[in-house]
Amino acid sequence: MTDEKPKNNPPWKNESFHATFEEADIVRHKLLDIWSNNEEHKGMQVKVKRLSQRFVVKTRLHPDFVVKEKKKSGKKNRKSRKGNTDKRKSQVDETSL
Repeated sequence: MTDEKPKNNPPWKNESFHATFEEADIVRHKLLDIWSNNEEHKGMQVKVKRLSQRFVVKTRLHPDFVVKEKKKSGKKNRKSRKGNTDKRKSQVDETSL
């Protein structure tokens, strides 16, 4: 077995619901035609999924086209960790010496 973490792909969104597959397929083809002519919709996906009593048209942006946010490392440089050195004076009582 390989220890691969599952990718967090974007979820599918329900576009419309239909009683028959043919109706849903017509909507799917219309969306594909619109997206093929428009550069703004590059990478969009569409599928028809069967539910118990009807069919749903689902859409999403392909995971390869999703803009990924850069994560901050959480590490700070040494100067910002050190802070002001005056705050860290020894707490030894000079009278006890």
